[in-house]
Amino acid sequence: MFKHLLRSTVLCTVFLAGCATQTSKPLDTGTPGGSRPLANAEWHNLGVSPSGNILHEIDGLSIRKQANNLFAYRDRKTIFNPAKENYLNTPKHKQSVNRWVVDCKARNIRLTGMDLFDENGRAIANYTYNDKQIRAMPVVRNSASYQQFEYVCGTTAN
Repeated sequence: MFKHLLRSTVLCTVFLAGCATQTSKPLDTGTPGGSRPLANAEWHNLGVSPSGNILHEIDGLSIRKQANNLFAYRDRKTIFNPAKENYLNTPKHKQSVNRWVVDCKARNIRLTGMDLFDENGRAIANYTYNDKQIRAMPVVRNSASYQQFEYVCGTTAN
């Protein structure tokens, strides 16, 4: 079930990127191939996808309260073997840095932006999404979004 939910989340995210607005200057991931380290980032490993091909991390320093129960944060997904992934409406990439908003009380999550990087850490695409392009989705147990929800909202949200 986790594999199905994770795959659905990844496919939904990639599919919705086709509806995105591309902006001009993406972020640097702070990886060795990047042009400069990402300032004020503290990446925490949340685990690997069931396929073993995607590493999920969250930036603990990016978590910002926006309203009573709303928090913004970013995550990073690193694809170990890009040839094994289906990219749908996004360019082939090695890494994505994604911006999210989570509602800890309503238990939903919404993608607000995505920066894509190639194998050398070079920026290849940057997308932003409004709430009409991507609507909030419920957080599903045993999914990557659930791990992020737990990290951001903590045990008080359960």
